[in-house]
Amino acid sequence: MADKNYTMEQEAIKQHIQLWLNRPIESGAVRELLNSSVAMASDVGNIRPENQDRVVCVQVQVSAAKSFIIGVLCDGMGGMASGADCASLSIASFLTSCIKNQLMPIGERLITAAEDANNDVYSQYNGTGGATLSAFILDSEGQFEAINVGDSRIYANLSHGIKQYSIDDTFAGQNADAAGVHLSKGLLQFIGVGADLKPQLVKFPKIRQIKRLILTSDGAHYIEASTFKQILNQRFSAAELCTRIIDVSKWCGGYDNTSILIANDVLKIFANTEETAIPIGTVKLTDAFGEIHFIGVTALDTLDPIVRI
Repeated sequence: MADKNYTMEQEAIKQHIQLWLNRPIESGAVRELLNSSVAMASDVGNIRPENQDRVVCVQVQVSAAKSFIIGVLCDGMGGMASGADCASLSIASFLTSCIKNQLMPIGERLITAAEDANNDVYSQYNGTGGATLSAFILDSEGQFEAINVGDSRIYANLSHGIKQYSIDDTFAGQNADAAGVHLSKGLLQFIGVGADLKPQLVKFPKIRQIKRLILTSDGAHYIEASTFKQILNQRFSAAELCTRIIDVSKWCGGYDNTSILIANDVLKIFANTEETAIPIGTVKLTDAFGEIHFIGVTALDTLDPIVRI
């Protein structure tokens, strides 16, 4: 009975997150958190009738000493069924899985969460709907991993400027360094594709040298490569950089929804824990338009239900 109740509880949380992500939103917004070290922005652009992007950052305070954050961006696939709902379901499923499986090593947790999201979207849409997924987990012990599915992207600024470290799941992306270049939408895999999904962790040569981490949807990829990198190499706040990418993408035509998440000084986010901590047992979910809180996170060394509404 306990396992059944636990499963029902997790499903309720997933549905609650999905409904919240599908709430009416403005055409565009920017929001910052974690002492301004993380910012997100999302904008419908100039052409599309609705915003099918979803981008969130989740902060989980599991004990006084242990916490982690999850950043995730999903782009509902244009031309497929219910793109916005696929993106919301992908994020809701992905987050629920990450929190539920918090005892797993974070790389394994990301892969499991991507597979769970893929199964949920495929079960509902049977391959007629889907979303990209770019995500990372960073914990208070300095562990960090990232994952990418589709043609949303993950960039990082190490010692030699901005570079794309994810690989687009397109024919072109598998054969070229595509940083700042918009490529064909012929996706080889996406969340909701079904049994063929093979999610891969993103490989960074020197994780501890990451100065800035960037997640983008493909609306940002219409910006010319050198301009894109020049903007993100500037010494501005994460929120200001998000705003500039949104503005320039619209000046370049705004052909698609544009969303972006930027984390500055990635491995220093937890340095000032008194300033960034939330109450123990709390999950704080933030997107570009607002935030929502859940309570009831148990300690990492237990197998009890993770979140209660």
